[in-house]
Amino acid sequence: MNSFSKRVQKFRKNSFQTPKSIYLFGLFFALVITLKEVLNISDNNFQIFSFGSLDFWNDVNPYSDWSHLNKRGIPLDVFIYLPLFSILFTPFALLPSWLGAFCWNFFTYSLFYFSIFNLPDKYDFKNKKFIFFISCLLLFATILSMQFNPVVAAIFLLSYTLLEKKHSFWAILLICISGFTKVYGIFQLSMLIFYPKFWKNVLYTIGVSIVLFFAPLVRFNFTEMIDYYQSWIVSISDHSKMQIYYSIYRAVYSITPAINNFASKVSIVILFLIFAIGLYQQKRIRHSFVLRAQFLGILMSYTILFGLGSELHTYVIAMVGYAIWYIFIDKTSLDKVLLWINFFLLVIFPIDILCPVFISKFVLGKLHLGVIMFFITWCVMVYKSFYLSKTKAIEKKSDDL
Repeated sequence: MNSFSKRVQKFRKNSFQTPKSIYLFGLFFALVITLKEVLNISDNNFQIFSFGSLDFWNDVNPYSDWSHLNKRGIPLDVFIYLPLFSILFTPFALLPSWLGAFCWNFFTYSLFYFSIFNLPDKYDFKNKKFIFFISCLLLFATILSMQFNPVVAAIFLLSYTLLEKKHSFWAILLICISGFTKVYGIFQLSMLIFYPKFWKNVLYTIGVSIVLFFAPLVRFNFTEMIDYYQSWIVSISDHSKMQIYYSIYRAVYSITPAINNFASKVSIVILFLIFAIGLYQQKRIRHSFVLRAQFLGILMSYTILFGLGSELHTYVIAMVGYAIWYIFIDKTSLDKVLLWINFFLLVIFPIDILCPVFISKFVLGKLHLGVIMFFITWCVMVYKSFYLSKTKAIEKKSDDL
């Protein structure tokens, strides 16, 4: 018994002490999850991505002429990604379905891992482990569904790291790729005001955006491309129903269904307010590594909390942002309590094997506690970062850019 106890203690002591061990731990679960989905022929999201990509090359409009069935003969959900996504996903779509599914999940997991463990040097190994492990259950859940969310989260982090290392062109390229595939990432452009050579970066953004916008010309003529984009806009408009998604608007909908008519306007106004605060405190944030990290966390959390199509699994993006913000604050008891409440509501409750479905549906779907608590947390994040007595950050000295 003592021998067994010693082995357990040795395992706990030596486990996850290197980036490689953590990568292999996550990769094992990612591949097992993928095998399960492939064997059960339930890789529906991968099929949606593949059909959307192949439709692009076969001159079929996936936004207005979608009639694909999954491998069990059931109609697949709609395809709502931008044309650039179809182009970039092509290598996966051309592979045999089972191999494409494995390659896709290997890619999304590896990119997510890489983006965390290559954060700037001011994030020590303990910080990076915290970010990875507090979000890994959500990561595995989104890998189970073969979704794009880990890539979106990774691009947020990679772009931020590149900006911190003064590689602004490559950061802007990644941000624009994210924006022209699933929109979410485009909000990160607001952070350019905190970095040097702002106007040069604006020119980079304009140039890259033009190239990516016109990328569908590899397949269409100009008129066809415009029609393609217009069909996407119509599809997105029809897809935005706040009562079925998990943004703060879900809770608002239970009070007034009219939120469906102006949720997008509210999100734009709140984004503008965040940007205005950042602009007002630009000098302070520009000279503070901590505040730039906190701004990133607030922005990533906003993207999902006020999103028009947020699902439970998209909170992998928000949770990563929240973890980054949490690392760089002077933690109070309230902060610690909120962290664990959000962890249980947003990470544990949505996972069927950890929480009975009827409980999660009641707590998250009926009472809306997940989005309500995260909204309260987000307000605390904004308050502590920008208004609480010059932000009681743990940073002892700032680094001028």
